[in-house]
Amino acid sequence: MDQPQSHPPSSLGLREGQVRIAHEIYARLKSEILRGTIEPGSLLSESKLARRFGVSRTPVREALSLLASDGLITTLPQRGHLVRTISLYEVLDAFRVREILEVEAAGLAVHRISDAEIAYLRELAEAREGDLPSLNHEFHTIIARASGNRILADFIDKLLMLMRRVLLFDPHLAGWTEEGTQEALAICEALAARDEAAAREAMRTHIRNTLASILRQV
Repeated sequence: MDQPQSHPPSSLGLREGQVRIAHEIYARLKSEILRGTIEPGSLLSESKLARRFGVSRTPVREALSLLASDGLITTLPQRGHLVRTISLYEVLDAFRVREILEVEAAGLAVHRISDAEIAYLRELAEAREGDLPSLNHEFHTIIARASGNRILADFIDKLLMLMRRVLLFDPHLAGWTEEGTQEALAICEALAARDEAAAREAMRTHIRNTLASILRQV
């Protein structure tokens, strides 16, 4: 359910075909990292990835550059590219920033989000099957994009990617809990009522309660 993202032109001077290949490799590796197929702490090698995908190292290097810009990997000189682990401090910091940004996004979205999008948000909130972390991610990014502020939405998307990797390894948090479902539906109701104050408060409550759940598990 991940939404395609736009990226700036390659800094490596790739041809159009190489850019397409690089973005395909990037999308594949990003999905594997977010789903936990490639675990935190894994070391990625340009040469091994090039052999895996049957391409030269140039588009692989571009794909890894995009993953680094997402904050998913760190480049280690002479060693390769390390899939980042996430500390508790980063989780706390991310949720503090999420609260600020997503509460603002919910307030702005009240005035722009369509009835069809709200109906879809309800479907996502009530989902019990499928890739639940992806559905949760999509729920929040739809609201972020509906804010009309692309920079705000991009920041939120990156924070959500970070959180997906935290939630992935805890079955209790990987999908919607009953409490989380009710909180998400409360956000939907506030958006449908075009009630900015209620939308902000519902989003704030949801994010704070999600963090509290994570801390209880820790």
